[in-house]
Amino acid sequence: MRLFILLACCLVYILWFKNKIIKEKESQIKNIFNNVIPVCITNNDFEIVKANNAYWSIWGKQEHGNVKCYDHRPGDFCHTDNCPLIRIKNGDKEFNCESKKEYGNEVHHFIVTARPFYDSNQEVSGVIESFQDITALKKLEKEKEHLIACLRESLANVKLLSGFLPICASCKKIRDDKGYWNQIEAYLRDHSDAKFSHGLCPDCTRDLYPAFHAKMSAKKR
Repeated sequence: MRLFILLACCLVYILWFKNKIIKEKESQIKNIFNNVIPVCITNNDFEIVKANNAYWSIWGKQEHGNVKCYDHRPGDFCHTDNCPLIRIKNGDKEFNCESKKEYGNEVHHFIVTARPFYDSNQEVSGVIESFQDITALKKLEKEKEHLIACLRESLANVKLLSGFLPICASCKKIRDDKGYWNQIEAYLRDHSDAKFSHGLCPDCTRDLYPAFHAKMSAKKR
């Protein structure tokens, strides 16, 4: 009699514990599917068995029966070892990859996070996937790459002078790499982005145009 009572208590406890797990699982699923982030559950036969409204609004809801994930949401990882469901079935606790979908006249990019989905016996019965929209981040990355490319192009067009320049101590001509002597103006023009405006310094004005120099000097007084 005591053994019967003990077995009955054990059975009641097992049923209570199993029912508790089921209720917790249902509550977890309800919380997940109230999320604004697209979420879907795919079973071990690659069938999408449940998804929230955010998911259906992007990929479209099937009216009749379960649809295969690789038909409903084809991607680069389908039918490969990097399929999220395959990775989870092979023992991964989490797997991340990228996916994209065109809707609203724009290609949207997503980070897909896949985790195991367990049944009431705590066996892996499929995969639960969430889709985080990273389209804005992708746009920022593209703009950053464009700015970097423009900067590199600008830097490539900048000519810098460095090192020793052989210059004549008398006429101030500069010798180039080919051994030719060039006027300093011509050399700087060819080896930099410098541009020149021409005028006369006071000393040269005095030497070349003494009368004009004297007249200008008198006006300044």
